[in-house]
Amino acid sequence: MPTITPVLGDIAQQDVDAVVNAANNGMRGGGGVDGAIHGAGGRAVLDDCVRRFPDGLATGDAGWTTAGELAARWVIHTVGPNLRAGERDRGLLEPCYRRALEVADELGARTVAFPLISAGAYGWPQREAALTAAYTIATTRTDVTDVRLVAFDDGALQSLRHATLQLIPLRILQGVRVLHRRGQQHARITAGVAPTGLHLRIQVWAQGSGTPAVKYTTGSETSFLDAEVTAATAPADIADLLENAEPALTRRVSDPDYARWYEGMLTTVERNLALPVASGEYFDSGPGWQIGDQRYPHPPDPA
Repeated sequence: MPTITPVLGDIAQQDVDAVVNAANNGMRGGGGVDGAIHGAGGRAVLDDCVRRFPDGLATGDAGWTTAGELAARWVIHTVGPNLRAGERDRGLLEPCYRRALEVADELGARTVAFPLISAGAYGWPQREAALTAAYTIATTRTDVTDVRLVAFDDGALQSLRHATLQLIPLRILQGVRVLHRRGQQHARITAGVAPTGLHLRIQVWAQGSGTPAVKYTTGSETSFLDAEVTAATAPADIADLLENAEPALTRRVSDPDYARWYEGMLTTVERNLALPVASGEYFDSGPGWQIGDQRYPHPPDPA
């Protein structure tokens, strides 16, 4: 899993194996990121686009060309959805990141710089575009080791930092899923918002053990159980941290109803690009947990 780092800068000046270009369907250059990369890369980039993409490139697809005079070795071109033209489905934006990483793997690129695709002239809100970038990259299998998310201004950088910080609690939630798949289905979580409203809190514990919960708050940023957790931390490593911190979590306990509920809840989190928030304690009588704009049912009663 790659390290994901937001930076403020010029995508055309990134010294990486491959830079990603937010191209258009015609693949003959344009404005914004597209114009900057073609301008800095020189005529060789356009000539290679003409040769490799005689019929252009479909929205959501990706392909590569030489990088010409850029510091990078390759340019990976992808076409994001144009919200201003009515392409509002996030399912058109996510494949841009997945396909670009697939192309990077085919090329053997290990360091890749992405712009915030579709967040410029194509009109996608920065926050949603940033969350889509961070979550999609973090959940895509790839041999790329370092991803640089390049912001074009301070507002985009703030959105990217917020999005990448959300990957830490996501990894913890995925680590609990690993425990369930190992047979430790008594591992429980609840999630809530701090009184300030600024930070999400997650608690993990072993049902019926009587031991204190392991706690995390986004105010701790990448610190969890005396370790640094980032987007590059594998969920299995999170599961190991939890087992080492709480021996009760190492027991094999079957609770398939809760494990199925949890799998569905986490799938909803990954699909909605939003972390779960319980309306109260996990067993209260409210309508469920809030995940983005969706309510997800409360977990079943303990086995």
